[in-house]
Amino acid sequence: MDAFTAERWDRAAGDYQRTFRLGQNEYNRDVFDYWEREGMLFPGCRVLDIGCGIGKYGVLFAELGCDVTLIDISPKMLCHAEHNMAGFTTPWRVFCCDFSAVSGEEPVFAGGFDFAVSTMSPAIHDVDTVRKMSRMTDGWCFLSRFSEWHQPFRDLLMREMGMQPRTLFQDLKSDCDEMIRTVRDAGFVPQVRCVDYNWEDRRTPEGMADYLCRYYCAGNGNPRSFYEKARQLARRHADTDGQVADGVKTRVTWISWDTSKKCSRRQTDLYCPHPVSVIH
Repeated sequence: MDAFTAERWDRAAGDYQRTFRLGQNEYNRDVFDYWEREGMLFPGCRVLDIGCGIGKYGVLFAELGCDVTLIDISPKMLCHAEHNMAGFTTPWRVFCCDFSAVSGEEPVFAGGFDFAVSTMSPAIHDVDTVRKMSRMTDGWCFLSRFSEWHQPFRDLLMREMGMQPRTLFQDLKSDCDEMIRTVRDAGFVPQVRCVDYNWEDRRTPEGMADYLCRYYCAGNGNPRSFYEKARQLARRHADTDGQVADGVKTRVTWISWDTSKKCSRRQTDLYCPHPVSVIH
């Protein structure tokens, strides 16, 4: 397991769990409806969620009566996932691993799956991991990636702190295009859909400063002084309730493929075509 990556996700686990407690948002429901509408997901099927985080989608799978396997590199994420799944009597399990390091023959994967997903996770990132995911699945695989990201309030605070605004993500469009090519190079026919995903988190100035400190402080001075400066600036922008509105506007690319349909060598060489549709 990549300890550094596991540690990074462990640090983020509390934020993800706090968001989970707010309930499922419209985007979560839309992607779930899409899986059902396209016949990828159905009641009682066996689902593998790679990079499951705190089990946000695991809960929805369990509500549908699915047999759910949740895997993640972060022990703390999986602790939250176990708590969130605890009330379900349908079969479910969690497994801590680096997907790049498993063979796919481990007992937790025995019997395979009808549907495998990896949403916003770096776990699926190359031809080998796409093929491994596909070998384990007798049905559909699904990936999602951010393709655009706009964070006006964070950019404003960073400018006020004398920093060059930057996001946690770089070259998003290129990364999405590369993943589509990777699915083709693995021998499958990707179907691609682009959707809007916008949200607003309400944070206290202290919560906003803590968030910026954890994700943007590196190379920008002492963490304690960074935190205090960010807290003071955030307080200037607080609404009457004492909180700030941390709004983010994104586009997300959904990439899915039927594991029973392979590209021919000629199709792969030509980057076999895929249908594209856009939801606004």
